[in-house]
Amino acid sequence: MPTAGRWKFVSRAGAPMSKSLADRVRPSLRGRPAYSVPKPKGIRAKLDANELAYALPVNLAVELGRELATVELNRYPDAEATELRRLIADDLGVPGESLSFGNGSDEIIHLLCAAFAGEGGVSVLYPTPSFSVFRVAAHAAGSEPVEVPLTAELLLDAQGLEAAAAASNPAVAFFARPNNPTGTLWSRQLILDFAANHPATLVVSDEAYIDYGGDSLIDACAGLENLAIMRTLSKVGLAALRVGYVHARPLVIAALESIRPPYNLSSLNQFAAVWMLTHHRSLMNAWTAEVRSERTRVATELAANEGIHVFESAANLIMFRVGKAGDGRADALWHSLIERGVLIRNFDSPGPLSGCLRVTIGSPAENDLFLSAVGELLAA
Repeated sequence: MPTAGRWKFVSRAGAPMSKSLADRVRPSLRGRPAYSVPKPKGIRAKLDANELAYALPVNLAVELGRELATVELNRYPDAEATELRRLIADDLGVPGESLSFGNGSDEIIHLLCAAFAGEGGVSVLYPTPSFSVFRVAAHAAGSEPVEVPLTAELLLDAQGLEAAAAASNPAVAFFARPNNPTGTLWSRQLILDFAANHPATLVVSDEAYIDYGGDSLIDACAGLENLAIMRTLSKVGLAALRVGYVHARPLVIAALESIRPPYNLSSLNQFAAVWMLTHHRSLMNAWTAEVRSERTRVATELAANEGIHVFESAANLIMFRVGKAGDGRADALWHSLIERGVLIRNFDSPGPLSGCLRVTIGSPAENDLFLSAVGELLAA
């Protein structure tokens, strides 16, 4: 009888079995860092995550708390998100069955890649720089990310997109309008032309920041069966609820629903979202209007500093370059702002955003703190 040291395990197909659990990790995922969020101490103005700065007033928070206490925590959530679906469908002017919901738009991006891309050399196309989850979701689905660089003005490169699509035949293409992290509003017609030219590619318009500028492509869905519109409540004051949704044709929705995790939106999150949209939509609209006004002020005052170039934004954020690419001034400013209690996002690394920082538009007081600190540091 053979000893234990002489056993050789093989699969049913006759191939040697994996030597370790590490061998089971997909090669494209090995060594990839986890998404990390910096949490320095002493921050007075947190302007790094594109959240809405305005918290729910105390009296409304108390009222919401009382309402949430009525939710039956021993029961599973409404799997169809019936009330939320009705409200969103009415807002968009679309049938409720044309919607699929996710735990934030991040989950929807992953589901779209899983449903339409996946293994076997299939690709996912998107402009870059853009939302980092596009790449993460492509890798997670086992597909190949195809990144098409933006122009120097951070606009879409029409010829580059067509060349990349011709070479890779992408299953999914993501376009963020307005774009994160640049705030740019890309050409509506260019994206619609791309969708028309590539009917076998699912073209997704990520409209997470639509409340801050730009025009939706939702009206074009009737004429393009491969166009999907993705939205979220995260940028309008409800980031903690993680409610995202996508509008698309029946084929797309059916594919998403076939793999969507059951009960992926909790009862508490559904209830809070419905309560806010039903009773306090005007307050949310006032918040976003304030941000748009503050964005204009912040951009004007920031651009008045010598050595600062501000990129035009249609989102609740502003991308700006400090000095020249590669001179290290942006990274130094970022660290100095943290020392003053102001946290923004640092993009100062080799690449198209070298020398760039991104600030989320906060409350007037937070914006004043940011602008004052920048002015003093640059003048020092």
